Amino acid sequence: MKKHIIVTISREYGSGGHDIADLLAQKLNLKLYDNKLITIAAQESGYPPEVLEEAESTYSNKVSMALGLIGEEKEYSMPLNNRLFNVQEFVIRTIADMEDAVIVGRCADAVLKDYVPCVNIFVQASLPHRVERIMKRYGISEEEAKRRIAKTDKTRSTYYNFYTDKKWGDRRNYDLIINSDIGVEAAAEILFNYVTARYPELKPND
Repeated sequence: MKKHIIVTISREYGSGGHDIADLLAQKLNLKLYDNKLITIAAQESGYPPEVLEEAESTYSNKVSMALGLIGEEKEYSMPLNNRLFNVQEFVIRTIADMEDAVIVGRCADAVLKDYVPCVNIFVQASLPHRVERIMKRYGISEEEAKRRIAKTDKTRSTYYNFYTDKKWGDRRNYDLIINSDIGVEAAAEILFNYVTARYPELKPND
């Protein structure tokens, strides 16, 4: 059975990691999976995507815990957040079994920790660049941008650390860590060269 090549992208909020992943996927001619995983998970679980997004962002939320207690079957006594993670884990593994792909976030690097071939990448950026990017994208103040960055990074870190045996942002989890201060295009080009150097078969034919 052919083993498909997966590239996972983890990123700091405001680093442009999603845009970099999107551009990298285009360069590699691969599908990009990001929030699509939420939609697929919703279809698998029967819950609306917005409910699952809320569960993911607040794993300790009392409302989701209450929802998790609905139902008599043992599997339905599991908190909604845990069920979401289990479904997403299944979706990620299914993608890896089906096709080469770029997967953003969702603890994909940890889910596929024993999967080969896989390239795990972490995108970071200096705080000034992140603040500037968030201010420009959402038209908000510097203070609000800093607040969002701190809150979102904390949420991602807490979620990742809770559901995996790894630490979010730890260099030992990744094959490559890149600072996106150089720009989205330049970062995507470096990642393209790195990925195709390791797996030449991913390089599109000219």
